Amino acid sequence: MTSFALYLLESAACLALFYMGFRLFLRKETYFNLNRVYLVGSLFISLVLPAFKITSPILKARASAPMSFTPSVAAPVQTWDLGETLLLLYTIGVGIFFIRFIFHMIKLFFVVKKYRITRINGIRIVSVDKDFSPFSFLNYIFINDKKMSEHNMRRIIAHEIIHIKQNHTFDILLMEMITVLQWFNPFVWPYKKSLQETHEFLADNGVIAQGFSTAKYQLLMFEQHVGVKLFEFANNFKQSQIKRRITMMSKIKSRGAAKLKLLLIVPLAAFLLLVFAEPKAADTPVKDRATLSTDKDTNQLKEKEKQMKMDQVKATLMDLKKEEEILRKKIDATEDPKTKADIKARLKDVLLKEKVLADALANGELPPPPKAPSAPSPPPPPPPPKDLKMMEKEYQLLSKKEEALRAKLDEVKNADEKSELKAALVEVMTKQDKIEAYLAGSNGSNGVNLKIDNLKKEYTLLGEEAQKIEKKFQNTDDPDVKAKCKQMLSDIQKKQEQIKETVEALKAGKEGKTIK
Repeated sequence: MTSFALYLLESAACLALFYMGFRLFLRKETYFNLNRVYLVGSLFISLVLPAFKITSPILKARASAPMSFTPSVAAPVQTWDLGETLLLLYTIGVGIFFIRFIFHMIKLFFVVKKYRITRINGIRIVSVDKDFSPFSFLNYIFINDKKMSEHNMRRIIAHEIIHIKQNHTFDILLMEMITVLQWFNPFVWPYKKSLQETHEFLADNGVIAQGFSTAKYQLLMFEQHVGVKLFEFANNFKQSQIKRRITMMSKIKSRGAAKLKLLLIVPLAAFLLLVFAEPKAADTPVKDRATLSTDKDTNQLKEKEKQMKMDQVKATLMDLKKEEEILRKKIDATEDPKTKADIKARLKDVLLKEKVLADALANGELPPPPKAPSAPSPPPPPPPPKDLKMMEKEYQLLSKKEEALRAKLDEVKNADEKSELKAALVEVMTKQDKIEAYLAGSNGSNGVNLKIDNLKKEYTLLGEEAQKIEKKFQNTDDPDVKAKCKQMLSDIQKKQEQIKETVEALKAGKEGKTIK
Protein backbone atom coordinates (compact mmCIF):
# COMPACT_ATOMS: atom_id res chain seq x y z
CA MET A 1 0.00 0.00 0.00
CA THR A 2 1.38 3.42 -0.95
CA SER A 3 1.97 6.06 1.70
CA PHE A 4 -0.72 8.33 0.22
CA ALA A 5 -3.35 5.56 0.26
CA LEU A 6 -2.43 4.76 3.88
CA TYR A 7 -2.70 8.46 4.75
CA LEU A 8 -6.19 8.66 3.19
CA LEU A 9 -7.44 5.62 5.11
CA GLU A 10 -6.02 6.87 8.42
CA SER A 11 -7.50 10.34 7.83
CA ALA A 12 -10.91 8.78 7.07
CA ALA A 13 -10.69 6.69 10.27
CA CYS A 14 -9.92 9.85 12.29
CA LEU A 15 -12.94 11.62 10.82
CA ALA A 16 -15.18 8.64 11.57
CA LEU A 17 -14.04 8.34 15.20
CA PHE A 18 -14.37 12.09 15.87
CA TYR A 19 -17.89 12.05 14.40
CA MET A 20 -18.94 9.12 16.60
CA GLY A 21 -17.61 11.00 19.62
CA PHE A 22 -19.68 14.04 18.64
CA ARG A 23 -22.76 11.93 18.01
CA LEU A 24 -22.57 10.17 21.37
CA PHE A 25 -21.52 13.00 23.71
CA LEU A 26 -21.96 16.49 22.20
CA ARG A 27 -24.81 16.48 19.67
CA LYS A 28 -27.60 17.11 22.22
CA GLU A 29 -25.77 19.85 24.13
CA THR A 30 -26.72 23.50 23.66
CA TYR A 31 -23.16 24.87 23.74
CA PHE A 32 -23.19 25.34 19.97
CA ASN A 33 -20.00 27.40 19.80
CA LEU A 34 -18.10 24.61 21.53
CA ASN A 35 -19.69 22.06 19.19
CA ARG A 36 -18.48 24.11 16.24
CA VAL A 37 -14.96 24.28 17.69
CA TYR A 38 -15.01 20.50 18.15
CA LEU A 39 -16.22 19.78 14.60
CA VAL A 40 -13.88 22.20 12.82
CA GLY A 41 -10.94 21.30 15.05
CA SER A 42 -11.55 17.62 14.38
CA LEU A 43 -11.37 18.31 10.63
CA PHE A 44 -7.90 19.83 10.99
CA ILE A 45 -6.73 17.06 13.31
CA SER A 46 -7.99 14.43 10.84
CA LEU A 47 -5.86 16.03 8.12
CA VAL A 48 -2.71 16.55 10.21
CA LEU A 49 -2.60 13.63 12.66
CA PRO A 50 -1.93 10.80 10.13
CA ALA A 51 1.08 12.72 8.83
CA PHE A 52 2.86 12.35 12.19
CA LYS A 53 4.44 9.03 13.06
CA ILE A 54 5.69 8.06 16.50
CA THR A 55 7.16 4.84 17.82
CA SER A 56 4.59 2.80 19.69
CA PRO A 57 5.46 2.16 23.36
CA ILE A 58 3.39 -1.05 23.26
CA LEU A 59 3.55 -2.77 19.89
CA LYS A 60 6.72 -4.47 18.76
CA ALA A 61 7.68 -5.52 15.26
CA ARG A 62 8.15 -9.23 14.69
CA ALA A 63 11.72 -10.34 14.27
CA SER A 64 12.50 -10.90 10.62
CA ALA A 65 13.34 -14.41 9.52
CA PRO A 66 16.94 -15.13 8.42
CA MET A 67 17.56 -14.39 4.78
CA SER A 68 17.42 -17.32 2.45
CA PHE A 69 19.70 -17.48 -0.55
CA THR A 70 17.66 -20.15 -2.30
CA PRO A 71 16.88 -18.89 -5.78
CA SER A 72 13.15 -18.34 -6.28
CA VAL A 73 11.11 -18.66 -9.41
CA ALA A 74 10.10 -15.26 -10.78
CA ALA A 75 6.39 -14.56 -10.53
CA PRO A 76 4.57 -13.83 -13.76
CA VAL A 77 4.34 -10.14 -14.56
CA GLN A 78 0.84 -8.73 -14.10
CA THR A 79 -0.23 -5.86 -16.30
CA TRP A 80 -3.10 -4.78 -14.01
CA ASP A 81 -3.74 -5.26 -10.32
CA LEU A 82 -6.31 -4.37 -7.65
CA GLY A 83 -4.29 -1.41 -6.37
CA GLU A 84 -4.27 0.26 -9.78
CA THR A 85 -8.02 -0.34 -10.15
CA LEU A 86 -8.77 1.24 -6.74
CA LEU A 87 -6.51 4.19 -7.51
CA LEU A 88 -8.33 4.74 -10.80
CA LEU A 89 -11.75 4.61 -9.09
CA TYR A 90 -10.60 7.01 -6.36
CA THR A 91 -9.23 9.46 -8.94
CA ILE A 92 -12.49 9.35 -10.92
CA GLY A 93 -14.48 10.03 -7.73
CA VAL A 94 -12.24 12.98 -6.80
CA GLY A 95 -12.66 14.37 -10.31
CA ILE A 96 -16.46 14.07 -10.23
CA PHE A 97 -16.86 15.76 -6.83
CA PHE A 98 -14.35 18.48 -7.69
CA ILE A 99 -16.20 19.26 -10.93
CA ARG A 100 -19.45 19.32 -8.92
CA PHE A 101 -17.91 21.82 -6.52
CA ILE A 102 -16.65 24.06 -9.34
CA PHE A 103 -20.04 23.86 -11.09
CA HIS A 104 -21.91 25.17 -8.03
CA MET A 105 -19.34 27.92 -7.46
CA ILE A 106 -19.74 29.09 -11.08
CA LYS A 107 -23.53 28.92 -10.73
CA LEU A 108 -23.32 31.09 -7.63
CA PHE A 109 -21.06 33.55 -9.45
CA PHE A 110 -23.60 33.99 -12.27
CA VAL A 111 -26.40 34.55 -9.75
CA VAL A 112 -24.37 37.41 -8.21
CA LYS A 113 -23.73 38.91 -11.65
CA LYS A 114 -27.35 38.62 -12.79
CA TYR A 115 -29.38 40.21 -9.97
CA ARG A 116 -29.51 43.58 -8.27
CA ILE A 117 -27.22 44.06 -5.25
CA THR A 118 -28.01 46.34 -2.31
CA ARG A 119 -25.34 47.20 0.31
CA ILE A 120 -26.35 47.49 3.97
CA ASN A 121 -23.57 47.99 6.56
CA GLY A 122 -21.00 46.21 4.40
CA ILE A 123 -23.37 43.31 3.66
CA ARG A 124 -24.34 42.73 0.02
CA ILE A 125 -28.00 41.70 -0.41
CA VAL A 126 -28.79 40.06 -3.74
CA SER A 127 -32.50 40.32 -4.68
CA VAL A 128 -33.40 37.19 -6.65
CA ASP A 129 -36.68 36.46 -8.39
CA LYS A 130 -36.43 32.67 -8.23
CA ASP A 131 -38.01 30.40 -5.64
CA PHE A 132 -34.78 29.96 -3.65
CA SER A 133 -34.62 29.49 0.08
CA PRO A 134 -32.82 32.54 1.53
CA PHE A 135 -29.12 31.80 1.96
CA SER A 136 -25.77 33.49 2.51
CA PHE A 137 -22.28 32.97 1.11
CA LEU A 138 -19.25 34.95 2.29
CA ASN A 139 -20.72 38.48 2.74
CA TYR A 140 -23.59 38.00 0.28
CA ILE A 141 -27.22 37.37 1.30
CA PHE A 142 -29.52 35.96 -1.40
CA ILE A 143 -33.22 36.57 -0.79
CA ASN A 144 -36.48 36.86 -2.77
CA ASP A 145 -37.88 40.08 -1.28
CA LYS A 146 -40.93 40.21 -3.58
CA LYS A 147 -42.82 37.41 -1.84
CA MET A 148 -41.95 38.34 1.75
CA SER A 149 -43.19 40.82 4.31
CA GLU A 150 -40.83 43.38 5.78
CA HIS A 151 -40.93 41.76 9.27
CA ASN A 152 -40.09 38.30 7.91
CA MET A 153 -37.36 39.77 5.75
CA ARG A 154 -35.78 41.45 8.80
CA ARG A 155 -35.78 38.14 10.70
CA ILE A 156 -34.19 36.23 7.80
CA ILE A 157 -31.54 38.91 7.16
CA ALA A 158 -30.69 38.91 10.90
CA HIS A 159 -30.29 35.12 10.68
CA GLU A 160 -28.00 35.29 7.63
CA ILE A 161 -25.92 38.17 9.04
CA ILE A 162 -24.98 35.92 11.97
CA HIS A 163 -23.74 33.32 9.46
CA ILE A 164 -21.62 36.01 7.78
CA LYS A 165 -20.19 37.52 10.98
CA GLN A 166 -19.23 34.11 12.37
CA ASN A 167 -17.54 33.11 9.06
CA HIS A 168 -19.57 29.93 8.63
CA THR A 169 -18.79 29.92 4.90
CA PHE A 170 -15.15 29.03 5.57
CA ASP A 171 -16.23 26.00 7.63
CA ILE A 172 -18.39 24.84 4.73
CA LEU A 173 -15.61 25.33 2.12
CA LEU A 174 -13.20 23.31 4.29
CA MET A 175 -15.82 20.58 4.65
CA GLU A 176 -16.39 20.53 0.88
CA MET A 177 -12.66 20.10 0.20
CA ILE A 178 -12.54 17.16 2.59
CA THR A 179 -15.64 15.74 0.90
CA VAL A 180 -13.81 15.87 -2.44
CA LEU A 181 -10.82 13.99 -0.98
CA GLN A 182 -12.84 11.53 1.14
CA TRP A 183 -15.93 11.01 -0.99
CA PHE A 184 -15.60 7.27 -0.29
CA ASN A 185 -15.89 7.79 3.50
CA PRO A 186 -19.50 7.10 4.61
CA PHE A 187 -19.04 9.28 7.71
CA VAL A 188 -18.18 12.43 5.73
CA TRP A 189 -21.82 13.08 4.81
CA PRO A 190 -23.38 12.98 8.33
CA TYR A 191 -20.34 14.97 9.53
CA LYS A 192 -21.14 17.66 6.96
CA LYS A 193 -24.81 17.66 8.01
CA SER A 194 -23.90 18.03 11.72
CA LEU A 195 -21.65 21.00 10.95
CA GLN A 196 -24.42 22.71 8.95
CA GLU A 197 -26.93 22.03 11.74
CA THR A 198 -24.59 23.59 14.27
CA HIS A 199 -24.35 26.71 12.09
CA GLU A 200 -28.13 26.97 12.00
CA PHE A 201 -28.43 26.52 15.76
CA LEU A 202 -25.93 29.35 16.26
CA ALA A 203 -27.83 31.63 13.86
CA ASP A 204 -31.23 30.79 15.44
CA ASN A 205 -29.93 31.55 18.93
CA GLY A 206 -28.45 34.81 17.66
CA VAL A 207 -31.78 35.92 16.18
CA ILE A 208 -33.72 35.10 19.38
CA ALA A 209 -31.08 36.93 21.45
CA GLN A 210 -31.75 40.10 19.41
CA GLY A 211 -35.33 40.22 20.77
CA PHE A 212 -37.27 38.65 17.92
CA SER A 213 -40.39 36.65 18.90
CA THR A 214 -39.57 32.96 19.20
CA ALA A 215 -43.06 31.85 18.11
CA LYS A 216 -43.14 34.10 15.02
CA TYR A 217 -39.62 33.08 14.11
CA GLN A 218 -40.53 29.39 14.34
CA LEU A 219 -43.61 30.02 12.17
CA LEU A 220 -41.40 31.71 9.59
CA MET A 221 -39.15 28.64 9.56
CA PHE A 222 -42.17 26.46 8.69
CA GLU A 223 -43.21 28.79 5.89
CA GLN A 224 -39.72 28.83 4.37
CA HIS A 225 -39.32 25.08 4.71
CA VAL A 226 -42.05 24.14 2.21
CA GLY A 227 -41.77 24.30 -1.59
CA VAL A 228 -38.38 25.99 -2.08
CA LYS A 229 -35.00 24.92 -3.39
CA LEU A 230 -31.68 24.89 -1.56
CA PHE A 231 -28.39 26.17 -2.91
CA GLU A 232 -25.28 24.03 -2.45
CA PHE A 233 -22.28 25.30 -0.44
CA ALA A 234 -24.28 28.07 1.25
CA ASN A 235 -25.87 28.71 4.64
CA ASN A 236 -29.56 28.14 3.81
CA PHE A 237 -32.27 29.42 6.10
CA LYS A 238 -34.13 26.17 5.51
CA GLN A 239 -31.07 23.99 6.17
CA SER A 240 -31.39 21.01 8.59
CA GLN A 241 -34.50 19.54 10.11
CA ILE A 242 -37.05 22.08 11.34
CA LYS A 243 -37.99 19.83 14.26
CA ARG A 244 -34.44 19.74 15.63
CA ARG A 245 -34.00 23.49 15.27
CA ILE A 246 -37.25 24.21 17.13
CA THR A 247 -36.32 21.64 19.80
CA MET A 248 -32.94 23.27 20.33
CA MET A 249 -34.50 26.75 20.59
CA SER A 250 -36.88 25.46 23.27
CA LYS A 251 -34.40 23.22 25.08
CA ILE A 252 -33.08 24.04 28.53
CA LYS A 253 -29.49 25.20 28.35
CA SER A 254 -26.89 22.56 29.16
CA ARG A 255 -25.10 22.67 32.48
CA GLY A 256 -21.66 24.19 32.73
CA ALA A 257 -20.11 20.78 33.29
CA ALA A 258 -21.15 19.84 29.75
CA LYS A 259 -18.39 22.12 28.47
CA LEU A 260 -15.85 19.60 29.77
CA LYS A 261 -17.06 17.21 27.07
CA LEU A 262 -15.06 19.27 24.60
CA LEU A 263 -11.95 17.76 26.17
CA LEU A 264 -13.09 14.48 24.61
CA ILE A 265 -11.00 15.47 21.61
CA VAL A 266 -7.79 14.97 23.62
CA PRO A 267 -8.13 11.24 24.47
CA LEU A 268 -9.51 10.55 20.97
CA ALA A 269 -6.49 12.20 19.35
CA ALA A 270 -4.11 10.36 21.70
CA PHE A 271 -5.84 7.05 20.94
CA LEU A 272 -5.53 7.62 17.18
CA LEU A 273 -1.89 8.64 17.53
CA LEU A 274 -1.13 5.35 19.27
CA VAL A 275 -3.14 3.32 16.77
CA PHE A 276 -1.22 4.79 13.85
CA ALA A 277 2.16 4.63 15.61
CA GLU A 278 4.92 2.51 14.10
CA PRO A 279 5.85 -0.59 16.13
CA LYS A 280 9.13 -0.77 17.99
CA ALA A 281 11.95 -2.74 16.47
CA ALA A 282 12.08 -6.34 17.66
CA ASP A 283 14.54 -7.13 20.43
CA THR A 284 17.69 -8.78 19.18
CA PRO A 285 18.99 -11.78 21.17
CA VAL A 286 21.92 -11.00 23.46
CA LYS A 287 24.31 -13.11 21.41
CA ASP A 288 23.20 -11.47 18.16
CA ARG A 289 23.41 -8.01 19.69
CA ALA A 290 26.95 -8.67 20.80
CA THR A 291 27.88 -9.95 17.37
CA LEU A 292 26.25 -6.98 15.66
CA SER A 293 27.95 -4.58 18.03
CA THR A 294 31.34 -6.17 17.34
CA ASP A 295 30.74 -6.09 13.59
CA LYS A 296 29.64 -2.47 13.81
CA ASP A 297 32.76 -1.49 15.78
CA THR A 298 34.97 -3.37 13.32
CA ASN A 299 33.33 -1.67 10.34
CA GLN A 300 33.66 1.73 11.98
CA LEU A 301 37.33 1.08 12.68
CA LYS A 302 37.91 0.03 9.08
CA GLU A 303 36.12 3.13 7.81
CA LYS A 304 38.25 5.34 10.06
CA GLU A 305 41.46 3.66 8.86
CA LYS A 306 40.39 4.02 5.24
CA GLN A 307 39.53 7.70 5.77
CA MET A 308 42.92 8.34 7.37
CA LYS A 309 44.67 6.67 4.44
CA MET A 310 42.59 8.66 1.96
CA ASP A 311 43.61 11.87 3.77
CA GLN A 312 47.25 10.77 3.49
CA VAL A 313 46.77 10.15 -0.23
CA LYS A 314 45.32 13.66 -0.68
CA ALA A 315 48.26 15.17 1.22
CA THR A 316 50.73 13.17 -0.91
CA LEU A 317 49.00 14.33 -4.10
CA MET A 318 49.30 17.95 -2.99
CA ASP A 319 53.02 17.45 -2.29
CA LEU A 320 53.50 15.91 -5.74
CA LYS A 321 51.78 18.88 -7.41
CA LYS A 322 54.09 21.26 -5.57
CA GLU A 323 57.10 19.17 -6.63
CA GLU A 324 55.81 19.19 -10.23
CA GLU A 325 55.75 23.00 -10.24
CA ILE A 326 59.29 23.15 -8.86
CA LEU A 327 60.62 20.65 -11.46
CA ARG A 328 58.99 22.57 -14.33
CA LYS A 329 60.68 25.77 -13.18
CA LYS A 330 64.01 23.95 -12.96
CA ILE A 331 63.63 22.61 -16.52
CA ASP A 332 63.01 26.14 -17.81
CA ALA A 333 65.94 27.53 -15.81
CA THR A 334 68.68 25.00 -16.71
CA GLU A 335 70.62 24.77 -19.98
CA ASP A 336 72.69 21.66 -19.21
CA PRO A 337 71.32 18.74 -21.29
CA LYS A 338 72.23 16.09 -18.71
CA THR A 339 70.68 18.04 -15.83
CA LYS A 340 67.58 18.69 -17.90
CA ALA A 341 67.29 14.97 -18.77
CA ASP A 342 67.54 14.02 -15.08
CA ILE A 343 64.89 16.56 -14.12
CA LYS A 344 62.63 15.32 -16.92
CA ALA A 345 63.01 11.76 -15.70
CA ARG A 346 62.01 12.84 -12.20
CA LEU A 347 59.08 14.90 -13.59
CA LYS A 348 57.84 11.88 -15.52
CA ASP A 349 57.89 9.81 -12.35
CA VAL A 350 55.98 12.56 -10.47
CA LEU A 351 53.34 12.79 -13.21
CA LEU A 352 52.83 9.03 -13.20
CA LYS A 353 52.36 9.01 -9.43
CA GLU A 354 49.93 11.96 -9.66
CA LYS A 355 47.83 10.10 -12.23
CA VAL A 356 47.66 6.96 -10.07
CA LEU A 357 46.64 8.91 -6.94
CA ALA A 358 44.13 11.11 -8.79
CA ASP A 359 42.43 8.08 -10.38
CA ALA A 360 42.22 6.34 -7.00
CA LEU A 361 40.64 9.40 -5.34
CA ALA A 362 38.17 9.82 -8.20
CA ASN A 363 36.99 6.21 -7.70
CA GLY A 364 36.92 6.50 -3.91
CA GLU A 365 39.54 3.76 -3.57
CA LEU A 366 43.00 3.51 -2.09
CA PRO A 367 45.86 3.43 -4.63
CA PRO A 368 47.66 0.09 -5.12
CA PRO A 369 50.79 -0.40 -3.01
CA PRO A 370 54.03 0.58 -4.79
CA LYS A 371 55.78 -2.25 -6.57
CA ALA A 372 59.18 -3.43 -5.36
CA PRO A 373 61.97 -2.02 -7.55
CA SER A 374 63.06 -4.60 -10.10
CA ALA A 375 66.65 -5.27 -11.09
CA PRO A 376 67.78 -2.92 -13.86
CA SER A 377 67.66 -4.59 -17.26
CA PRO A 378 70.77 -4.56 -19.42
CA PRO A 379 70.87 -1.82 -22.03
CA PRO A 380 69.48 -2.89 -25.39
CA PRO A 381 71.90 -3.43 -28.28
CA PRO A 382 72.39 -0.44 -30.59
CA PRO A 383 70.08 -0.40 -33.60
CA PRO A 384 71.29 -0.38 -37.22
CA PRO A 385 72.39 2.99 -38.62
CA LYS A 386 69.18 3.34 -40.63
CA ASP A 387 67.09 2.93 -37.46
CA LEU A 388 69.26 5.42 -35.60
CA LYS A 389 68.45 8.16 -38.11
CA MET A 390 64.74 7.41 -37.95
CA MET A 391 64.78 7.40 -34.15
CA GLU A 392 66.69 10.69 -34.02
CA LYS A 393 64.09 12.23 -36.31
CA GLU A 394 61.24 10.79 -34.21
CA TYR A 395 62.92 12.05 -31.04
CA GLN A 396 63.01 15.57 -32.47
CA LEU A 397 59.31 15.35 -33.34
CA LEU A 398 58.52 14.13 -29.81
CA SER A 399 60.53 17.02 -28.35
CA LYS A 400 58.46 19.50 -30.34
CA LYS A 401 55.27 17.74 -29.26
CA GLU A 402 56.45 17.89 -25.63
CA GLU A 403 57.05 21.64 -25.87
CA ALA A 404 53.59 22.14 -27.40
CA LEU A 405 51.92 20.07 -24.66
CA ARG A 406 53.73 21.98 -21.91
CA ALA A 407 52.72 25.33 -23.43
CA LYS A 408 49.09 24.20 -23.70
CA LEU A 409 49.20 22.81 -20.14
CA ASP A 410 50.08 26.28 -18.83
CA GLU A 411 47.15 27.86 -20.69
CA VAL A 412 44.40 25.34 -19.85
CA LYS A 413 42.36 25.91 -16.66
CA ASN A 414 39.87 23.02 -16.86
CA ALA A 415 40.84 20.13 -14.55
CA ASP A 416 39.73 17.37 -16.97
CA GLU A 417 41.67 18.86 -19.88
CA LYS A 418 44.72 19.28 -17.65
CA SER A 419 44.50 15.59 -16.69
CA GLU A 420 44.32 14.55 -20.37
CA LEU A 421 47.29 16.77 -21.30
CA LYS A 422 49.31 15.34 -18.42
CA ALA A 423 48.57 11.79 -19.58
CA ALA A 424 49.62 12.71 -23.14
CA LEU A 425 52.81 14.31 -21.80
CA VAL A 426 53.64 11.15 -19.84
CA GLU A 427 53.17 9.12 -23.01
CA VAL A 428 55.50 11.41 -25.00
CA MET A 429 58.16 11.35 -22.29
CA THR A 430 57.91 7.54 -22.10
CA LYS A 431 58.56 7.28 -25.86
CA GLN A 432 61.48 9.68 -25.50
CA ASP A 433 62.99 7.47 -22.80
CA LYS A 434 62.66 4.44 -25.07
CA ILE A 435 64.42 6.22 -27.93
CA GLU A 436 67.15 7.53 -25.61
CA ALA A 437 67.72 3.97 -24.38
CA TYR A 438 68.03 2.69 -27.94
CA LEU A 439 70.33 5.55 -28.98
CA ALA A 440 72.58 4.72 -26.06
CA GLY A 441 72.10 0.94 -26.30
CA SER A 442 73.05 -2.09 -28.32
CA ASN A 443 72.11 -4.07 -31.41
CA GLY A 444 70.75 -7.51 -32.34
CA SER A 445 67.80 -9.65 -31.38
CA ASN A 446 67.79 -8.41 -27.78
CA GLY A 447 66.89 -4.96 -29.03
CA VAL A 448 64.00 -6.35 -31.07
CA ASN A 449 62.71 -8.37 -28.11
CA LEU A 450 62.94 -5.31 -25.90
CA LYS A 451 60.94 -3.31 -28.43
CA ILE A 452 58.28 -6.00 -28.51
CA ASP A 453 58.13 -6.17 -24.70
CA ASN A 454 57.74 -2.39 -24.45
CA LEU A 455 55.04 -2.41 -27.10
CA LYS A 456 53.17 -5.15 -25.22
CA LYS A 457 53.33 -3.13 -22.02
CA GLU A 458 52.02 -0.09 -23.82
CA TYR A 459 49.21 -2.22 -25.33
CA THR A 460 48.24 -3.41 -21.81
CA LEU A 461 48.23 0.14 -20.42
CA LEU A 462 46.02 1.26 -23.27
CA GLY A 463 43.61 -1.59 -22.49
CA GLU A 464 43.39 -0.53 -18.85
CA GLU A 465 42.77 3.06 -19.87
CA ALA A 466 40.01 1.90 -22.25
CA GLN A 467 38.29 0.02 -19.39
CA LYS A 468 38.24 3.20 -17.28
CA ILE A 469 36.82 5.23 -20.16
CA GLU A 470 34.12 2.58 -20.80
CA LYS A 471 33.18 2.71 -17.11
CA LYS A 472 32.93 6.51 -17.30
CA PHE A 473 30.82 6.18 -20.49
CA GLN A 474 28.33 3.83 -18.76
CA ASN A 475 28.02 5.99 -15.61
CA THR A 476 27.18 9.30 -17.34
CA ASP A 477 24.08 10.64 -19.10
CA ASP A 478 25.78 13.76 -20.49
CA PRO A 479 25.81 13.49 -24.33
CA ASP A 480 29.00 15.61 -24.59
CA VAL A 481 30.87 13.36 -22.16
CA LYS A 482 29.62 10.24 -23.98
CA ALA A 483 30.82 11.64 -27.35
CA LYS A 484 34.20 12.48 -25.84
CA CYS A 485 34.52 8.99 -24.37
CA LYS A 486 33.68 7.43 -27.75
CA GLN A 487 36.40 9.49 -29.44
CA MET A 488 38.96 8.51 -26.80
CA LEU A 489 38.06 4.81 -27.16
CA SER A 490 38.41 5.11 -30.94
CA ASP A 491 41.89 6.67 -30.57
CA ILE A 492 42.96 3.93 -28.17
CA GLN A 493 41.73 1.26 -30.58
CA LYS A 494 43.75 2.82 -33.41
CA LYS A 495 46.88 2.89 -31.24
CA GLN A 496 46.39 -0.75 -30.30
CA GLU A 497 46.05 -1.69 -33.99
CA GLN A 498 49.28 0.17 -34.75
CA ILE A 499 50.99 -1.68 -31.92
CA LYS A 500 49.82 -5.03 -33.30
CA GLU A 501 51.12 -4.19 -36.77
CA THR A 502 54.44 -3.00 -35.34
CA VAL A 503 54.88 -6.17 -33.26
CA GLU A 504 54.11 -8.40 -36.27
CA ALA A 505 56.58 -6.42 -38.38
CA LEU A 506 59.31 -6.73 -35.73
CA LYS A 507 58.72 -10.47 -35.40
CA ALA A 508 59.01 -10.81 -39.21
CA GLY A 509 62.26 -8.82 -39.20
CA LYS A 510 60.70 -5.79 -40.87
CA GLU A 511 60.45 -2.15 -39.80
CA GLY A 512 57.43 -1.39 -37.76
CA LYS A 513 55.34 1.74 -37.83
CA THR A 514 56.25 4.60 -35.52
CA ILE A 515 53.64 4.86 -32.80
CA LYS A 516 52.27 8.37 -32.48
